[in-house]
Amino acid sequence: MKKMFMIKTPSNIYIWWNIGSSIMMMMTIQILTGIMLSMNYMNKNNPFNSSMNLYLNMNYGWMMRLMHSNMTSIMFIAMFVHMTRGLMYKSFFMMKMWMSGMMMLLLMMMESFVGYSLVWNQMSYWAMMVITNFVSAIPIMGNKMIKIIWGNFNIDIILINRFLSIHFLIPMIILLMSMIHLMILHKSKSNNPMGLMNKTDMIKLNPIFIIKDMIMVMIIMMMLVNINLVNPFVFSNSDSFIMMNYFKTPSHIEPEWYFMFFYSILRSINNKLSGLMMLIMSIISFMIIPKMNMNKFQSFNPLYKTMMLMMITSIILMSILSTKPVEYPFKEINIIMILTFFSLIPMMKLMNKMSNKLI
Repeated sequence: MKKMFMIKTPSNIYIWWNIGSSIMMMMTIQILTGIMLSMNYMNKNNPFNSSMNLYLNMNYGWMMRLMHSNMTSIMFIAMFVHMTRGLMYKSFFMMKMWMSGMMMLLLMMMESFVGYSLVWNQMSYWAMMVITNFVSAIPIMGNKMIKIIWGNFNIDIILINRFLSIHFLIPMIILLMSMIHLMILHKSKSNNPMGLMNKTDMIKLNPIFIIKDMIMVMIIMMMLVNINLVNPFVFSNSDSFIMMNYFKTPSHIEPEWYFMFFYSILRSINNKLSGLMMLIMSIISFMIIPKMNMNKFQSFNPLYKTMMLMMITSIILMSILSTKPVEYPFKEINIIMILTFFSLIPMMKLMNKMSNKLI
């Protein structure tokens, strides 16, 4: 433990390098609040009434529930910022660390979707219906697999029980992955804004960077308390307060904001299997970015940073467009943004080949 706090770290890293430790702290708070909520969550008859009961009857249940739901959104903001910093400053050259981080992000998305489903409101039910139905797109075995997943001929309490079990198991895997992520980081050391590894300009992690991490955690906690007390449902959809209804589909099915990018890809393609394949390709695209950027000179590359900004802009625009109706001009603009996103990956490879010849 002493060696972990005395590890040598580049002296010129700043606030963007403090996000990782804040995510770890938020994950710990999520697990603690989740355990407290699970003690009063009953899913036998009506999970929606049980989730409302947490607000109304459990002592400080409203605080626990709001902290658990809003912390998820703040944690995803922190993870996306952490990932953006890795893309902009090319931290992904530490391939093992990048892949472990991507696995943690995918597990977090799975965990948040499963947790969102447990509320059993109108939007979560239809989101479950849409997502689980993508299994039926698998040739030959799809229809049989979806009945095995549901445990019935429709989504009901059986699937909620399964999701509750998964919701407890995934955090254990995430904690294991985070420990692996941390071990890889301490072995390979952090990069820095300059993109150059200068072994002479290194200082101990403790106390300077530990204090900076603590300050960052305090700022995030203050933000969370402010959101919970001033505008607690800023990240929530209005349909989240309506109990699930088998016979009434929402006019516009809209997932949580951190799924918007993937949702925009899925709904832009009419064929279910093609949409699923494009979704998988978008995930693979992030994983292969390190292989597309193996240039000789790693820092001060304005062309690369411009392309990264274009990619981030296209992701944000796709997320915004997923909240709009599937009609002109939103559908056409969304398709253009999707094509831009996927075309930037091979363009990076070409750009790196050109820069390697010039240097």
